[in-house]
Amino acid sequence: MPETRHSVCALDCPDACSLLIDIDHTGRGSKLRGNPAHPVTRGFLCGKVARYLEREYSPDRLLYPLRRTGAKGEGRFTRIGWDEALNEIAGKLKSGAEEFGSESILPYSYAGTMGYLNGSGIAVSSTAWAHRGSTARSARRPAAWAWRMRWVSVTASNPSSSATRN
Repeated sequence: MPETRHSVCALDCPDACSLLIDIDHTGRGSKLRGNPAHPVTRGFLCGKVARYLEREYSPDRLLYPLRRTGAKGEGRFTRIGWDEALNEIAGKLKSGAEEFGSESILPYSYAGTMGYLNGSGIAVSSTAWAHRGSTARSARRPAAWAWRMRWVSVTASNPSSSATRN
């Protein structure tokens, strides 16, 4: 029996949009729309989220690791296992840190699809890298403060939320 489930957008913006997802008889999402009851977005979905189900169920979606086997740009790849992929990546990170020092590895900390609700994962990642001897965390502090100020300014501009956020 089809049903509608409530969810929240996972993308990296401060709106934390409420979503309504219709689930078909196979258990797959069949329709995605913004929740008109959301106080900020009132049912609006950005272009990235509006087509989310298309990407989720696309036959072209990557489901396993690939290693490039041709020259860059040729589009030739070979499927490899997860253990092999993770070991290769870990080995390259380790050899880079050994040869050039841990400062040569700056973790990419854009929240991507983590969104505001899951963004604390960046702090965990930063702490892990700091314990490995990297001061890359300090290089990201300005970005973290900018994110916080952006979030505060967005919520503070909403009269219905500023009374509850003081």
